[in-house]
Amino acid sequence: MTEVATVRIVPRRSLLVSGFVSILVVLVPVSAVLYWFAIPRGQGLWVLLVQGIVVVIAFALMFRQLHLTTVVAEGELRGNGIFTPTVRVPFERIATVDLVPVYVGQSTESAIQLLVRDADGRRLFRLRGNFWRPGDLERIAEALPVAATDSAHPMSHSEFFAAYPGSAYWFENRPWLVGGLLVVIIAAAIGVAVGVMTLLGMPMMV
Repeated sequence: MTEVATVRIVPRRSLLVSGFVSILVVLVPVSAVLYWFAIPRGQGLWVLLVQGIVVVIAFALMFRQLHLTTVVAEGELRGNGIFTPTVRVPFERIATVDLVPVYVGQSTESAIQLLVRDADGRRLFRLRGNFWRPGDLERIAEALPVAATDSAHPMSHSEFFAAYPGSAYWFENRPWLVGGLLVVIIAAAIGVAVGVMTLLGMPMMV
């Protein structure tokens, strides 16, 4: 029997369009340069292989994006992320529901954060409004069995994490982690570039 959802929301489709455009903006010029050097050297297939791997990964992520959803139905709140499995929260575990406006980056613009916690204050579910259409998080909150508490004033991310301990995801509120990831990404990019240039016999500055 087909399930009838009380409330069902999906991320803003503009995120998908922005991601696709970003992939094209990066992939097209880089690929053009690599093919320019690779084809005369008979190495075009290697570039095609690497390009194919990148495209497959990108489209896999975009396909996953199309299947993201948050649903309130049959006595539970459930949803999934791009890299996470479906999280299911039975209504009986929900103790508090908060709608908190949080500033987006360093701008004065804010986006609603929906935070669902249990009786011990542990985060059960959280949605960030900048990924959803206006009013979507309010619809989810209204469908839950506990009345939502609205924060009167916007706050920064650091203030939000301090006011609601344990609300941060594992990758948030950790500057050292962000710095480490940037170093790894830059090192990987340099390694790939050097490898491709070596494969194609391109001169490298020393």
